[in-house]
Amino acid sequence: MKRLLVRAAAAAALVGLLMACEGFTDPPTLSFTMQPSGTLGYEVSSDGEITIETRNLVFRNPAGDYGLTLTAYRIEFFDENDDPAPVGDNVQEGSLSLFVPPGIQCAEPDPQLGCTMASEGARFAPGVQVVSESGYQLLPVGVAQEHLFRSFPDFGGDEDLLLLQPQPVGWHADITFTGRTATGGTYTSPTYRLGIAPPN
Repeated sequence: MKRLLVRAAAAAALVGLLMACEGFTDPPTLSFTMQPSGTLGYEVSSDGEITIETRNLVFRNPAGDYGLTLTAYRIEFFDENDDPAPVGDNVQEGSLSLFVPPGIQCAEPDPQLGCTMASEGARFAPGVQVVSESGYQLLPVGVAQEHLFRSFPDFGGDEDLLLLQPQPVGWHADITFTGRTATGGTYTSPTYRLGIAPPN
């Protein structure tokens, strides 16, 4: 009888543990978006010239995270079938130098450096949002051209006819950032998915 009670207690504890685990969620991560648009796009003039506007990068650390210095990015481009686009030339890498303040708020945060635990009124909270001063042209012209011509590959050289065609949907880019933490460790961000959708 005692053995049965022990088994029942162990089973109940296991069920409780499983139920508790169902309530767990992944910890918050570095948030990322872009300005003035959260997607990548381009515009085509009446004579077929492609214009691509830059994007300013926007980051914010979750509550309690260390400050970060982001130094590089890697971005890959894919069509609606998740195939590389264009094939053989769908990766772009670049450098940046941007400090993302730690996940701390205070009475008077510094616009660039945010807060530290020594700041007046310091508390763990999502950090100060930082926007890159420089704009980044994340969409290569070659990807925009491929996206445009996939909309109507047999346009016969008639650019006016080409411009009237709907662009393919589902094209996207996956971007990852790397750098170092305020404690000197290496940092790799999650991979963020960006839609490719004209216009700019």
